[in-house]
Formats: sequence, C-alpha cells, structure tokens
Amino acid sequence: MILTNAKVPALEQMMSTIIIVLVVSILLIIVGSKVKKVKPEDKTPLWLVPFIFVVDWINNMTKESLGKRYKTYAPILLTITVFIFFANTSGIFGLISPTSYLIVDATLAIIAFLVIQIVGITSMGPKKYLHSFLEPIPLLLPINIISEFTLPISLALRLMGNVMSGCVLNKLVMGLGTNVLGSWWHVFVLPFMNLIFDLFSGVIQV
Repeated sequence: MILTNAKVPALEQMMSTIIIVLVVSILLIIVGSKVKKVKPEDKTPLWLVPFIFVVDWINNMTKESLGKRYKTYAPILLTITVFIFFANTSGIFGLISPTSYLIVDATLAIIAFLVIQIVGITSMGPKKYLHSFLEPIPLLLPINIISEFTLPISLALRLMGNVMSGCVLNKLVMGLGTNVLGSWWHVFVLPFMNLIFDLFSGVIQV
C-alpha cells in the first residue's frame, strides 16, 4: 500500500511533464507556421511582437556567451527556456510542476552541461579546451575537473529546490489558512497565492 501511494506523485509529475511537452510542441508548431506566412516587407503583426522580443533576448544572451556560433545553440536555449517557463508556472493550471521532479531537472542540467562542453571544444579546439583545466596553474587540475562535472548537479538541485520551496510555502500557507478560517478561504486567496508562488517564483527561475 505504501509503495502504491508513493508511485502516485511520480505518475502525476510524469503526466504533467508529458502535458507540458505537448503544449510547448504545439505552441512552437503553431507559431512557426504563422511566422512563415508573415512577409518581411509587411507591417509586423501585434501578436508577433512578444515572440520577437523573446527570440531577440535569447539571441543576444547567447551571442554574448558563445560569439559567432550563437545561431547554432540559440534554438536549444530557447526551447529549454520555454519548457522551463511553462513547467514552473504549470501550478496555476492545477498541474504538478515537472521541474519539482529531480529527474526532469537532471535531464535539463545534463543537456546544458553537454552544450557547454561542445561549445568549449568547438570554439577553443580540443587541445586548448583540455589545457584550460590546467589554468591558472596545473596544481588546480583536480579542482577544475570537479567544479566542471559538479555543474549539472548544482543546476539540477538549484532549479528543483527553488521550485519545491515555492510549492511547499504555498501548501503551508493554504493549510494554515484552512485550519484557521475554513475551506472557503481557498476561493479568495488561492488565485493570489498561485500568482505569488507559482507565477512569480516560476518566471524568475527562467
């Protein structure tokens, strides 16, 4: 019985993750198909302005970090950013945030880690990349290796901890209000709690 109950949150988180992936995929397909129909010489449609802002933001941020190769990696960063945004704010729609699940966060962290390594090797070359672990002095080689390979662990735990803290605070406040004021309290306060802990805390993690 205990094992059965323990599997329920994992199944709910898995379903939430699948729903978010489907939503993001459908959104990108719809937006992509509409963008193809927009002619550069025509006036920019109003609905396209937010998407242009997000794409420019991602491109500029990627260009500052990666230089000339930013066009190769910007779409990956944009996809991950959109997924994390919808995942962190999914609590507003009654879903369990996939980013409160360590496996999801670890997967995203590993992807980010691999992209960083690929960028380092392609931009610096294999020899210079390996030599960078000996800088500033060869004595720091073990520390540089440890710091590099602990990056995905820190990224995964930080994202999960930040999202989980918002969920826990939300539950604590709602539980305290229910014990003091009764169940009717949810109707008036739950929307504001979701805005604070799900929307604000979720968006700021992106």
